[in-house]
Amino acid sequence: MRRIAPLLALTGVAAALLSPQGAAAHPERPSFFPDWRKGAVPAYRTTGPSRVVCQPDSRERIEALPDAAMRDQNLALLEGCGYQSIQSAVDAADNGDRILILPGVYREPESRAHPYPEDRCKDMFVGREGAEPGSAAFILSSGAGSDDPDDAGDDPVAPSYEYQWNCPNSSNLIAIVGDDPDHPDRECDVRCNLQIEGTARQGDVLITADATKLNVIKADRADGVYLRNFTVERSDFNNIYVHETNGFVMDHIKSWYSREYGFLSYTSDNGVYEDLDAAYAGDSGVYPGAGPEGHCQRYGIEIRDVDSHDNNLGYSGTAGNGVWVHDSRFHDNAIGMVTDSFAPGHPGQPQDCAKWEDNDYYSNNADLFNDERDAYCKSTPPRDRDPQKVCPTFQVPVGTGILIAGGNGNIVRRNRFWDNWRGGVRLFYVPATFRGENDPTMTFDTSNANQFTDNVFDERPDGTRDPNGTSFWWDEEGAGNCWSGNRGFHGAPVTSDPAALPACPVGSLFTPGNMAKVLSQASCSTWDPQDNTDPPGCDWFTRPEEPQ
Repeated sequence: MRRIAPLLALTGVAAALLSPQGAAAHPERPSFFPDWRKGAVPAYRTTGPSRVVCQPDSRERIEALPDAAMRDQNLALLEGCGYQSIQSAVDAADNGDRILILPGVYREPESRAHPYPEDRCKDMFVGREGAEPGSAAFILSSGAGSDDPDDAGDDPVAPSYEYQWNCPNSSNLIAIVGDDPDHPDRECDVRCNLQIEGTARQGDVLITADATKLNVIKADRADGVYLRNFTVERSDFNNIYVHETNGFVMDHIKSWYSREYGFLSYTSDNGVYEDLDAAYAGDSGVYPGAGPEGHCQRYGIEIRDVDSHDNNLGYSGTAGNGVWVHDSRFHDNAIGMVTDSFAPGHPGQPQDCAKWEDNDYYSNNADLFNDERDAYCKSTPPRDRDPQKVCPTFQVPVGTGILIAGGNGNIVRRNRFWDNWRGGVRLFYVPATFRGENDPTMTFDTSNANQFTDNVFDERPDGTRDPNGTSFWWDEEGAGNCWSGNRGFHGAPVTSDPAALPACPVGSLFTPGNMAKVLSQASCSTWDPQDNTDPPGCDWFTRPEEPQ
């Protein structure tokens, strides 16, 4: 005990230094996992009751379609158009309806007219998870529209589910809200199993909030929702948000220009992200946060054929548990992927049991934290920004493929990493105090039993050399972490810090970590987009030189 006590004290100092100052990963009302046994991934349907939505210029757009069969199909649908807003079709829908959206730009003016907050729902607020009064997280989640913490007020409150039910368009351009509060069981009663899809090419249906709403589309306890074949843009937080929903699919959708997240699910299960294009997000292109229950027994969310690029993070997920990511590409972001146990209040922490395999992580070197970008983001209100100038809302080590910050039982295998200038994969632990857990026996309960096998570094798919920085960086904390079968260019050994990595299947014996490494990262997590853009002693935000 005499030897451990000083170490725990040092760890406490590190935890205090590392405590995030910028933005919580995803502050929200207290949320709960659905019973996954009662749900299922919804299937795509081509028949069944439908409601058709169009715009005044839909006919002109349809007649310009290059494919004759698609033109004929859409002209036939146009004859039955009964709605000029997607929200009105959702409001009228019965369970199991298909909502067919004809070519056009959908701005949803009736939804935009609703203010945040709405007077009739002003008393429908609850204690918020993960946001302290006056913090940046409070402002981002409250939709206050100010970047000044002094404007946030003193009460840590968030819109309740009842708020979403009664004032659905206060913060959402399009809201699919399914659990009738008269039957408060957190299961969908109305507007369940809706399928909402564009009827032409992906780019022919554009749903845009023009940064006027927190969420462009929110599915809240909307079990069985299937979203497909359109472009969505310009949220003030999330372009598509699936919340407490049991069964969902996001398929063949382009999400661009979100202030925070492109595609986000939270305390949701039985879900699929498929064939998505996610770009220009201030946090991440895709975010499967507070992931499914059934730890290490199942993968409740599958992410496949996703192209996430030109974001701050290609992928992130606080408590991103039970997620299987494969055959996807994360490139030209500041960092390819992060999963973590950072933010207090997120259900399912510490993060565990995700699997990333057969993905490409490359060229994640976007220089988003330089002085010029800092000045632009500080001085330009969000609604006045160039949408292609990403303003980061979360701190990351620029030039990295994958960062696992406090995760357990994850599998990273058969992926390719090239042209990430800082390095391929980083693993470090996060003290339990970060998530509000103060039991000293749980201090070192993260970064255990992670496996890194058969990954390829420094080599493009065509076999040409394109080096990363260090292949693997580990802070040397945790038990059962192992590395085997990984290789560099044309079979060369991988590079690592430490130089020797424990092999699978046994992996590392428990060690409390290299405190010099922990402390070397300490000030980086004090980054704040307004008040501390260049923490002293931190090199995360300076893009490394290209390796040779």
